[in-house]
Amino acid sequence: MINKNPFKNIYINNIAKWISFGFALSIISLFITLVIFIFSYAIKGFQAFGFANILFQGDFAATNNKYSFWVPFSITILTSLIAIIIAIPLGIKSALFIKYRLYKKYRKLLIVTFQVLSGIPSVIFGLFAFESLGKVWLSLFNINPNSIFNGSIMLCFMIVPTIVTTTLDSLNNVDTNLMQNPLALGNTKSRAIYKIILKAARPGIIVGVILAFSRAIGESMAISMILQAQPTKEIYNNGLFGFLNSSSQTLGAYISSTMFADKDPETIRPLLYSFGFIMLIISMILNMFILSFSRKKHSKKNSKFVVFEQKLYDILVWAPRKLNVLWEKIIFQSKYRVSVTNLNNVHSYISDRNINYHFKHSYTIWKIFWEILSILLCLSFVTWIIGDILVQGIMGIEYDPNLFFLYAKDSTFQSLVNTFLIIFICIIIGFPFALIIAIYLNEYSKNQKIKKIIIFFLDSLGTTPSIIFGMFGLLMFIQTFGWTSNGKLGNSLIAGSLTLIIVILPSFIRLLEQSLKNVPYEIRTNSFALGNSKFQTIRKLVLPMALIPIVTSIISTIGRILSETAPLYLTAGLSSSKYSLLNRPGTTLTTQIYAQIFSSSSNAIDVQYQAAFMTMIFILFLILIGYVIIPKWSNIKHWFIFYISKLKKKTN
Repeated sequence: MINKNPFKNIYINNIAKWISFGFALSIISLFITLVIFIFSYAIKGFQAFGFANILFQGDFAATNNKYSFWVPFSITILTSLIAIIIAIPLGIKSALFIKYRLYKKYRKLLIVTFQVLSGIPSVIFGLFAFESLGKVWLSLFNINPNSIFNGSIMLCFMIVPTIVTTTLDSLNNVDTNLMQNPLALGNTKSRAIYKIILKAARPGIIVGVILAFSRAIGESMAISMILQAQPTKEIYNNGLFGFLNSSSQTLGAYISSTMFADKDPETIRPLLYSFGFIMLIISMILNMFILSFSRKKHSKKNSKFVVFEQKLYDILVWAPRKLNVLWEKIIFQSKYRVSVTNLNNVHSYISDRNINYHFKHSYTIWKIFWEILSILLCLSFVTWIIGDILVQGIMGIEYDPNLFFLYAKDSTFQSLVNTFLIIFICIIIGFPFALIIAIYLNEYSKNQKIKKIIIFFLDSLGTTPSIIFGMFGLLMFIQTFGWTSNGKLGNSLIAGSLTLIIVILPSFIRLLEQSLKNVPYEIRTNSFALGNSKFQTIRKLVLPMALIPIVTSIISTIGRILSETAPLYLTAGLSSSKYSLLNRPGTTLTTQIYAQIFSSSSNAIDVQYQAAFMTMIFILFLILIGYVIIPKWSNIKHWFIFYISKLKKKTN
């Protein structure tokens, strides 16, 4: 095909390029605006409560007007550390089992299972942990359901999918020859996996661990449903068990529960903004760590970076290594003895160990045992939480069906309507915005420095805790613009929707960018050879070929919208008006769950489980569409056409 008007096409292509570049730059301005807004109100907190008191003293007591940032933050770090220490072996060994022990046709099923776990909203985790998991700890070990221990176990399973996903990605990127070479030398598959493959995948695994740790630190809603006591340094005086059994709040939990405090929220809010600003700085630092670990070339050149990476890895694998050494001493007794003073038998000891069939066999059994145990624990947890929500949800519907089926103020059905309304607004506004930026990053961006800067701000926005977005939405859309029916004193669904658009943009852009990357580059080069411009190629070839991944990205983003609570409860509110109007307050399914914490109603638990039931059904439906219907859409369409034609023949 000969292009009849090349100058017009070049002009249109340049317009498309600069428009997409302008949209991409808006990500930078958006993040800077967020930082400026939070900082401007954080200054008021530093002035009112004292910069030195917040950052340089170690007491936290409302009666003495002492609010040290480090008390709730230290509780946050320790709670997250407990969670990550348990989640690391669970996630890595589950990923190894999926990748190397399962047949290919079964892998997708387990991957989908972890996608279900990652898609469960945090408030459902909080509800489950308090109502079901916490009661198990209470009956077995007399541990308080409102305890740091219960919160840490809950956080562990919230972040496991992140570790599993990043570990699988890292393993998939490892050269397959690294597995074949040790096998050819007579090593077992298990030794090749743990001694060679894991080492090669280490940088990606560490990125996953940092991402998971970042999510644990930033979690606020689920943990605030469990930890409800004001932070205090006194918990460190009661020993390890006293700390684990304490219900002192983490930083995110304290901000969430205190933002709408009954006693004078406007007085305490500046302090919360100062805490939020420090939390934002910490999340940016973690993002820089992630960026550094992702740069393989940089890690090879910088010896200090390599040393730091090795030390971090040694810390992560210290406990598993000790267990492996203990296991080896139990199952392998060599006739050769090696010590610091006698190193002559090292070669003989290693050769004896390598050719010892009993040791090889036991080593494999030991590794597979922990992999199976890890995957079973994860599968048991998924089954338990889904079964609990569905069963308790049905019981809650039977107890009060009017709240579930009738549209009324603060009913579950009204929350469902509000949820659909917010999803619709977020997708209608967010999709074209995210798609244009994804097109620039994948198709137009040639300047690598500019691209890296945009991606850095995009990732910084993506690693920002959700509660910070809620605080920003409250400041910008309500207290600045007053986009509510009650001015600057109200809440509204439109404020919640706009805040949520900012929340989903980073992940939405990344998903759409990956969808465009999946289109083979040869399609573009062939199109250029025929005289088509880049814009024509994108519009007529790339986007149609990426249609199914784009639809999958939209479905994944809908799941993210459905899961968010923190940005909505601060902007859209914890109660609904009589009608679902954009300038009026309204609860979604997840904020309906969280709102019942503050309710004195006798049916509050039933309302929570009703909303959780509907949310879980929605999530399972999205998973079904995204992982079953869309990938097999061509087969389903052909079957449907065949069935219709067969039906017509019968009728004729």
